[in-house]
Amino acid sequence: MDLVGARRSFYIGSAVLVVAALVFLGAFRLRPGIEFTAGTTMLVAFEEPVEQQELRTTFAELGHPEARIQSTGSREFLIRTGELDVPEGSFTETAPALDDGDVMGPEPLESLGTLTIGASGSTAAVALRQPPTTEVCVLGDPIGDPVASGTAATVIEIVESCETADIYRVVAGDSIGYVLSSDTSDFVPVAAPPPITQDAGERTVIEQRMFDEFGSFQVREFASVSAVVSEVAVRNAALAVVVASLFIMAYVAFAFSGLPRPFRYGVCAIVALVHDVLIVLGAFALFGAVFGTEINLMCVTGLLTVIGFSVHDTIVVFDRIRENIKQAPHASLHENVNSALLQTFARSLNTSMTVLLTIAAMLALGGVTIREFLLVILVGVIAGTYSSVGIAAQLLVSWEQGELNRLMFWRRRGAARETV
Repeated sequence: MDLVGARRSFYIGSAVLVVAALVFLGAFRLRPGIEFTAGTTMLVAFEEPVEQQELRTTFAELGHPEARIQSTGSREFLIRTGELDVPEGSFTETAPALDDGDVMGPEPLESLGTLTIGASGSTAAVALRQPPTTEVCVLGDPIGDPVASGTAATVIEIVESCETADIYRVVAGDSIGYVLSSDTSDFVPVAAPPPITQDAGERTVIEQRMFDEFGSFQVREFASVSAVVSEVAVRNAALAVVVASLFIMAYVAFAFSGLPRPFRYGVCAIVALVHDVLIVLGAFALFGAVFGTEINLMCVTGLLTVIGFSVHDTIVVFDRIRENIKQAPHASLHENVNSALLQTFARSLNTSMTVLLTIAAMLALGGVTIREFLLVILVGVIAGTYSSVGIAAQLLVSWEQGELNRLMFWRRRGAARETV
């Protein structure tokens, strides 16, 4: 199989992908997250059902029609707005609440109120029963000994769909079971938490309005980024990619210094790297237009990971080329590169498939907080595997055979003038 002989087909395929990526970037542009634009994001969990459109209307009335509201779970919303007017020194970050999986031991029971076992004026003991089975309002068999009338109990669940009486799930001493509301008295519900009193500027206004309209809620995450911080984040992200690329080019040139024209190896590795990054950015421009995917610092982390993966795959091929040149110094570079590609093709494909299966599993099973990172890796690994076979090593042959000089029209014009 002559993979090198088909290099023009690889170039055409890459050109199509890169042009498509540039078109997506130009037409849709990337959607920056709040790390790169001044803004605020909050994760809010309500106790009562809330419609997404109602939240959007509320934020518009509060002067934030740009608010992007995304449902992330049952009664939970991720809200992104412009930068809020928050007084200096005010509290602007809430620690995330622990998930159920973070709590060791039995799950704590939330109290909904208190009551007294036994109907008003009755002295008869009341049996706690098993939960309803086939019919919601028909209780199961008794649990343990009856509870004496007048015993205080804590309500941990209320079934309100019955016509004659509600059903309470209660804790009375060491017993937990269900009882009809007609067999209890003096039910006192837990008081709603008081309104927000802490002054945190515009955040206080928003939270008070949400409390007034939608009831109790919990701010599980809150983050605000100023314009100065976002500008620094953009600059540092771009600088990180540029510095990493320069060091990679220098390292590859040094690592292959024993071969003729080692600088070409570094340049070809960087060209393949830029090819992969452009495809990833183009894909994210498309994802942003279709799915609303944003670029955040996790994406930058993923890009740096893709750069490392791409260069690693390329170096594996280059190292095999070096070994082939040592073993067959009289063979043409075309033959040595083609042999290297065939020798490393199965390894590169197997490695990439293993990574892709892992990433696909993580995307399918959850991982919302690192979704952007996973998407970068997914697209980057596919592009990197392609570029290590179809771009980096192929460019070495094209450069050696003078095919790149045909693209440098300014050099041809200079050579023509010197000849005349």
